[in-house]
Order: sequence, then C-alpha cells, then structure tokens
Amino acid sequence: MKRIGIITIGQSPRPDVIEEIQRVIGGEYEIVEKGALDDYLPEELGKIKLQPGERLLVTRLRNGQEMKVSHEFIVSKIQNCVDYLEEKNIEIILLLCTGKFPDFNSKHLIIQPSEIVRGTIAASLRRGKLAVILPAKEQIPKMASDLYGLELKVYYDSASPYGSINEVENMAKRVSKENVDLVFLNCMGFTHKMKLIVKEITKKPVIQSSTLVGRVLMEIVE
Repeated sequence: MKRIGIITIGQSPRPDVIEEIQRVIGGEYEIVEKGALDDYLPEELGKIKLQPGERLLVTRLRNGQEMKVSHEFIVSKIQNCVDYLEEKNIEIILLLCTGKFPDFNSKHLIIQPSEIVRGTIAASLRRGKLAVILPAKEQIPKMASDLYGLELKVYYDSASPYGSINEVENMAKRVSKENVDLVFLNCMGFTHKMKLIVKEITKKPVIQSSTLVGRVLMEIVE
C-alpha cells in the first residue's frame, strides 16, 4: 500500500479533510498524519497569541475546536513535521493549507496547495471577477494585496468551515449579489457539502481546495 504524509497546520488527526481527499483518491493509500500543534497541551495552546502585524491562519484542533494562529508561528513548526514523516520513510508529503509557505528541507516531494490553486485559477479565469472565500474576516486585508498575478477583480468574503452551516449560507447569499464568475473556497477545511451549498445559492462554478488538491495528489501517487 502506498503511503502519503499529510501535515496539518493544527492538530492531527483531521478526518474532516482526509475524508474529502480520500473521496477523490480512493482508500487504497495509507495516510500518515502529523500536525504542527500535535505536541501542545490545551493550556499551552491558550498561551499562543497573535502578535501585531502577523498573518493569521485558521485551523482545527483534534477536539474539533477552531483555532487562529500566526503564519510565522506555524512555519517554525512545519520542518519538524517534515522530518517526522521522512523518518517514517514517507516519500510524498502534502501540506494541508492553502496559505503561502517557504520551501522546506526534504529529500522527497512536498506538495503545497497554494501553487495548485494559483495555477488553477489562472487557467480558469484570465479576466473577470473572482470571489475568494476565507475562513476569517481578519484575513481579508492581508489577502487584498495578492491577486494571483492576474487581471481580475476580486471580491473577498469569509465564513468559518468549522462553525455553523448558516454562516456558509449567509456568505453565499452575499456572494450571489456580486456577479462573480468563479468562487474559490480558500481553506482546506471547506467540505463538499459546503461547496454544493455555495454553488446552489450563487449559481456559479466553485473551486473546493481539498478536492482540487486531492486530484493533483492522485495524479502524482497513481
């Protein structure tokens, strides 16, 4: 059985996202997970605070709780996750986040979803209006400077994939009024159910990050 290493920026396991990926790649692969926050106790997690000017990431803990943490803090933990998976002889590693990250030291492939979604959007929509949906509204100011290098109008909105489904529905209703050409769910935590809700309400094509990345992963491991 082929083995795939998956690094979450929160805590493992992440059955919510793994199920979405396995829906695409099938169940014949062994998934070995490692989380950037796996070694932290609940009381230690409560002491991790965002500092002014730091970029925000949104993730999930193993108890299902949403957690907001700085990009800089998570980057400092990911190399340890890579090293852990390489010690287990994992040859393909997927980073479970659509944010931008630096290169990490590895003898094997590390798949970064940010580059996959960037290329897909570029191939799908050269001009027009793109809706980018983030998991937290606090992320919007930082994202506004990143238009994927394309000649696009971008509408930003947010909804937590870890909260009430009503939040996703309300977001979709706002997007439906913006006359966009394509909707991008910019978080690996958004599910197929959420995609269908957004597609039904907006009547527009929707890119779901986890399944898009899963299809690329399948091409690599097949």
